[in-house]
Amino acid sequence: MLEPRGIASLALAAAIACLPLAAQAEGDDPFAPGAFDSAVSSGGSGAAGAGGMAPTAPGSAVARTEYLLGGSALVQAGATLPQGLGGYAATSFAAGKAFAKVSVPDYGSLYIAYNFYIPFLEALGGPDYAALVPPLALGTPTWTVAEAHYSFDISKRLFVRLGKQLISWGPSLVWNPVDFINPQKADAFSSVDLRAGKPGLRLHAPLGSANVFAFLDFSGLVSGSSVNSLGEGLGYGLRLDTTLGGFELGLTGYGGASSQAKLGLDFSGYLLGFTAYGDLAWAPGYDSYEQSLKAGLGLSRTLGELKRLSLSAEAYWQSDGKDLTGDSTTMATKPSLYMGAYYAYAALEAKEFLSPDLTSKVSVLANLSDYSWRLRLDESLALPRAVPLTLSLSYSGGGAAKEFTYQAGDGNLSLGIRTLISF
Repeated sequence: MLEPRGIASLALAAAIACLPLAAQAEGDDPFAPGAFDSAVSSGGSGAAGAGGMAPTAPGSAVARTEYLLGGSALVQAGATLPQGLGGYAATSFAAGKAFAKVSVPDYGSLYIAYNFYIPFLEALGGPDYAALVPPLALGTPTWTVAEAHYSFDISKRLFVRLGKQLISWGPSLVWNPVDFINPQKADAFSSVDLRAGKPGLRLHAPLGSANVFAFLDFSGLVSGSSVNSLGEGLGYGLRLDTTLGGFELGLTGYGGASSQAKLGLDFSGYLLGFTAYGDLAWAPGYDSYEQSLKAGLGLSRTLGELKRLSLSAEAYWQSDGKDLTGDSTTMATKPSLYMGAYYAYAALEAKEFLSPDLTSKVSVLANLSDYSWRLRLDESLALPRAVPLTLSLSYSGGGAAKEFTYQAGDGNLSLGIRTLISF
């Protein structure tokens, strides 16, 4: 009799065999293999930051070495106030990502990105907000290697990327259940992606209008001071995409001897004037692993003749989530947005609202398991010859000791101001 792990492997193999080998390229990845060379051939030697070229020796065919430098930096200040304004927690910091890429024809490209974080201000008043503001050395930068990889292609038929890298699989904006590989979930509410990738080997085979992706995950080969065998520590990821009836479909699988097997299905396309997308992820129960099921569904649409209004909504469910009201110790060890079973998100954005230089966005995020929620208003100003600023105001409620209130209390208010610099 087959064990659950064997059943899961057979299910994954059967699903892959039945799916046509058609696909889409990975999301909005500007650093995907071939993307940089394509941009250079159509637009010159530099898209951002500094660009340059170096020809080969005289008499030989010209082969240009292309350089790309850039990044983004977020400078932010804010304060959290409890109900009744009996105290505060104030912070200010700079965070961002800086990258460099060099591309040599016929050899490939090297890419490296660093995340940085520099705290400028921390202050507490009234109640103890130590959980919100852990003590940090002000002015001391923290640097982390986000990505460092080497990419090349074999006759444009197979694209290879070796090194530490982020993987962009799945269409969801807030929860993305089929994101099996990245060690951290993307924060849809952050202005800068400060995640770090995994070491591994990514293969991408385009098949006409299709793509097939494979990822060998090396992160499990070293555990503390121990080095594991390939059979014990290697993880395997595979993604196939196809189009059917105007929708893009994706099938994703991941597993390994030291990792729970997972299988995901996702779609994106247009339905009744909306952009619709969804994810379904299943992890079977076997050995010490418990079975889990996660699902997400989202819709978005631009409104009005001038397309200045946009409406978006997303719902999420996970079988292993539950109401943790009052259990602040457990909540403190869990990543935000992954505690309860049911969630909902909705946002309305208005560009050039009241002024050509103003964009307004109101959003609400709710944990429907414990009925806690956060309401947020963002006002983005882009005045001529002035620093672009975003002012934010958020209010969290739904009762004490719940997901959105266990740290700062029920009815807490947060104020913030930030600017994003891209270079």
